[in-house]
Amino acid sequence: MFWRGEENPPEAHEGPPPEETRGPLRIEPDAPRPATILRVAGELEERGGEILELFKEIRSPLGRAVLPIHLLRDEETFFVEVATEPWNERGAREVAGRIAALRNSEDAEARVELLSAYPVPEELRFLCGRSPSALLQLDLLRVRVDRPEEAAGLFREVASRHWGVDLDFEPDYLPLVEDLLMAALADEDYEGRTPVTEGLVGGVGCFLGEIIRRNAGIGAAWRPPETWGEGPVVEVRDFALDPVGKARAFLNEGPEESLSFYATYVLDLLNEEGPPEA
Repeated sequence: MFWRGEENPPEAHEGPPPEETRGPLRIEPDAPRPATILRVAGELEERGGEILELFKEIRSPLGRAVLPIHLLRDEETFFVEVATEPWNERGAREVAGRIAALRNSEDAEARVELLSAYPVPEELRFLCGRSPSALLQLDLLRVRVDRPEEAAGLFREVASRHWGVDLDFEPDYLPLVEDLLMAALADEDYEGRTPVTEGLVGGVGCFLGEIIRRNAGIGAAWRPPETWGEGPVVEVRDFALDPVGKARAFLNEGPEESLSFYATYVLDLLNEEGPPEA
């Protein structure tokens, strides 16, 4: 039904196509977006869809968002996003934020389709889906690693809700978190390698770091990023730890970069050294 800015549009069906599905919808590169949205809405109606609302405002606990086309077709509702310009990090983040607001609204079950003049970033295409992994990562887009304690709390809240568990800042919870993350990244609802967003990396890293900070004893604290790390560091005695970097390694490499082993090793090492001299 839609063309999402793929390098190669879908092949035509054999025989004469139905009137409402004739060829993929095309978006002219760099065309004015408002005029393009109106044109696309008209074409969707010609193909059998019913436009429920243009520029629909979505309200959710995450804030407000406006999605350009709200469509009903074959008794299923869609939200259609239209993009005419090349994708960049900011544009992709803004669209992902609108999808996150939608997934936390009364229209959470609606499908999302992207019509784009340029190839859609794989991560954004993934976030348009409704798989458990996509929904988890959408809710972690708000993670700010420059506020590590807040980010750790957000990960704990979001992950506990999505997974139906009650996480806490104790090392014993890390094996469970590892198992649940590996299951999420083996998402069978998505073809190919499941994308890992920066929100997930930052959330897992700050959760790991906060576990270490809270269990390392007096003096452990979050500090600004070092030149060699990937985010804020946990400083305790003579150690400076990069939990965000460790989280990225785990999410990319799997159990061989175990979060649980890392935290246990660090805390055992600190316990062996004993408290600092007065």
